Amino acid sequence: MNFDLVLCGVGGQGVLSTAYVVDHAAVEAGLHFKQPEVHGMAQRGGAVSAQVRLSDGPVSSDLISDGAAGAILSVEPMEGLRYLKQLRPDGWLVTDVTPLKNITEYPDLERLFHVLFSVPHVIAVDATKLAAKAGAMKAQNMVVLGAAARFLPVPLALLERHITALFQPKGERVVTANLKAFRMGVAASAFGAALVARGVPRPLVARALARLDFQPVEVDELVVKAWADRLAGVDGAAVAQRVFASRELLPVDVLTANTLN
Repeated sequence: MNFDLVLCGVGGQGVLSTAYVVDHAAVEAGLHFKQPEVHGMAQRGGAVSAQVRLSDGPVSSDLISDGAAGAILSVEPMEGLRYLKQLRPDGWLVTDVTPLKNITEYPDLERLFHVLFSVPHVIAVDATKLAAKAGAMKAQNMVVLGAAARFLPVPLALLERHITALFQPKGERVVTANLKAFRMGVAASAFGAALVARGVPRPLVARALARLDFQPVEVDELVVKAWADRLAGVDGAAVAQRVFASRELLPVDVLTANTLN
């Protein structure tokens, strides 16, 4: 088993904290790993990336080849797109949709999201807003990690154990907030997978998912069915577009409470 993972974002978004959790969980799971030096400027606002290579045998090379990564975890949407060439055809881009405009020529957002939602396998969440609801503004990296967790060759329990270990020195409140953020990401990803399993096209799932508010628990089956029926309907594309255009988090049970017109 080999699994290559690209982590990216900008300084201050916790890229290295995510790497810490994945690396330590992988070692406890009995895997080998290599993680080369971080590329880019690590100070707040500069681009940061790390490459994590996981395997059940010794890892010979530090760097991930183009077309080899099983997943890209990004805490900033443009940064995620920057590494698409390293993603394998069946690999997943998992990203926050909140832009951090750290350069003067940041892309037009309409064009950026057009490209983002054209990626065949993408999970886009509003990790920044979900993290704030979890109680820690800086926990958006844990939301993204949670959304990607089902693709990683590491048990959820070990990821949570090392999230706890990482933040324990900062106190119980910070640990609780980061675990809640992680579980929100897990719930969002599972909800998206359930919609796809019911026949909803992936691009529509990606757009809707990016503006939904999740609790750190599995979404009720009746809510999944309501969304699947609506997004798979004749006006599904229009519904997904309206949800994304709202720019605010909508309760995931909005369809069971009030039809989205």
